[in-house]
Amino acid sequence: MNAGKVSTMSVQCRGVLITDGNERSALAATRALGQRGIPVYVGAEAPASLAGCSRYCTGTFQYPSPWKHPQEYSASVLESAKRFDAAVLLPMTDVAVELISSRSQDFQANLTIPIPSVKQYRQLSNKYGLTYWAKMNGVPVPESLFLQDGVVEKVLDQITRWPVIVKPGASLISRNGLWGKTSVHVAGNADELLHLYEEHWYLKQPSLIQQRIVGEGQGVFGLFSQGQPMALFAHRRLREKPPGGGVSVLRESIPLARPITDYAVKILQSSQWNGVAMVEFKVDRDSGVPYLIEVNGRFWGSLQLAIDAGVDFPWLTYQLATAGQLESAEVSYRVGVKSRWFLGDLDQLLLRLRKSDKQLGLSPGSPTKRQVLREFFNWTDPLTRPEVFRLSDTRPGLYELRVYLGQLVLTVWGGIWSRVPDPRVLWERVRWKLLGILGRRDSWLRKHVPQPVGKILVLCKGNICRSPFAAELLRQRVRQLGISVQVASAGIEAVSNQEAYPLAKRMAIRYGVPLSTHRTTLLSGEMVSEADLILVMETGQVRSMRERYPHAAGKVVLLGQFGSTEEYEIPDPYGGTADTFTRCYDQLTKACDQLLSFIAHGR
Repeated sequence: MNAGKVSTMSVQCRGVLITDGNERSALAATRALGQRGIPVYVGAEAPASLAGCSRYCTGTFQYPSPWKHPQEYSASVLESAKRFDAAVLLPMTDVAVELISSRSQDFQANLTIPIPSVKQYRQLSNKYGLTYWAKMNGVPVPESLFLQDGVVEKVLDQITRWPVIVKPGASLISRNGLWGKTSVHVAGNADELLHLYEEHWYLKQPSLIQQRIVGEGQGVFGLFSQGQPMALFAHRRLREKPPGGGVSVLRESIPLARPITDYAVKILQSSQWNGVAMVEFKVDRDSGVPYLIEVNGRFWGSLQLAIDAGVDFPWLTYQLATAGQLESAEVSYRVGVKSRWFLGDLDQLLLRLRKSDKQLGLSPGSPTKRQVLREFFNWTDPLTRPEVFRLSDTRPGLYELRVYLGQLVLTVWGGIWSRVPDPRVLWERVRWKLLGILGRRDSWLRKHVPQPVGKILVLCKGNICRSPFAAELLRQRVRQLGISVQVASAGIEAVSNQEAYPLAKRMAIRYGVPLSTHRTTLLSGEMVSEADLILVMETGQVRSMRERYPHAAGKVVLLGQFGSTEEYEIPDPYGGTADTFTRCYDQLTKACDQLLSFIAHGR
């Protein structure tokens, strides 16, 4: 078969069910199969989807979220396959492959699902196990540290070069019966690395810390049957979103070179792979060595490029699923063909223009902003084809543009609205400024600190970062001063009986404030009634407390106002770096000391 020649079905055939209609891979598969006269039924969580509005889509169906309702999702897809009498089911995302492969025995016998078994899929999609296997079997991998338990402190001294790439052991991890998606991260130093392992639950599972490879991303894509390659294709990434590494937005077909192709085939043969897969490599800029990054055991986002170049993977997969073989063993393609996802490319351009190279994590030698602009507006290359918008099928492109613009409007409007100050907040700031000009801040604060103070209640949002630190610091100080004051803390939106935030505990120790025994407490009306002085961190919390507990309005004060600075709000450091916590705890320390000075002198 000449892979570039379109073959259509001569008789009416049973159709194909495609999941995840908002994926660009789903659109590519819908167009490829629909153009050959095969009925295509597209599913998605919402009634409308990118692939569902294609002229080549025969029908659509809706299903529950696979993330929130996995059992209902699988049952819905099964019901749709029966309703449409589909011959083939093509899951397009990791979670779809995971859920459907684990329940493939429940689907009817006359429905073919050309995907790997659960064992095969998990064997190669598990980055931890795959990297270890590759290292032991002669496939180059970046220099890697393997962590089984998330205790990153024990390997810190083994890291000699920064930044490093932090990879969860798997892209999907089951938690409480639901699948959760993980992310790859970059750490520029030890503090950032420690913060990542404290912040992300999935890094408590097996994970990798890898050397960052500077170079070009290349992929080998294939259709396999029992580990044997039936069709192969390769491309290189020209631009990505985000620019420092992510989804490809401009890519180009390249020859199947060695040894990268040999490595890819070796990996997939090791598991006797069935179905399509993408093997991703990073080719080192200096040495030319292709380092294995990961395997995606499903159709990939840039699928349209392979089809445009001549390897129609959806059609080949359909042949293999329905006939057990391909019409011809000869599958060739054109080199130098490019595919551009325009809206994704626009996003990467905006990121390049708005942020610095350091913020984007770009490697030395990356194109300048001027070069990026010039390359973006180079629309004359006849070998570059648009991925989504096509004159032969305009509705998906218009649908994507409408969704993009809608999200843009919401983002811009939300940004504008968030900058409009609440009049009450504005008045608080003006009053504080005037008190400073008049030299009346101390007298105003003394008036708002009741005498005597027997019990102080310190509040913040979650009772995991700010309020426990301030409360423990105040307890230490009142003991040193010999003042009889009780101090408690709580969270306005806390989940009870949780430990303090890990980075908060680590940073508090530097101030001599232990938080290891702290457990969170949700604010109650009884606590409000018993307190003589209630300290909060933000103006919004003052307003919230006065609305919820009007009888206690007179004893609610911003703790930061005792710090004698213009910035009297103390921002939440949650999710921030060690420097963020240092700024917060410095501000809290100054405010607490000044508060106790007020209390001590008032006695």
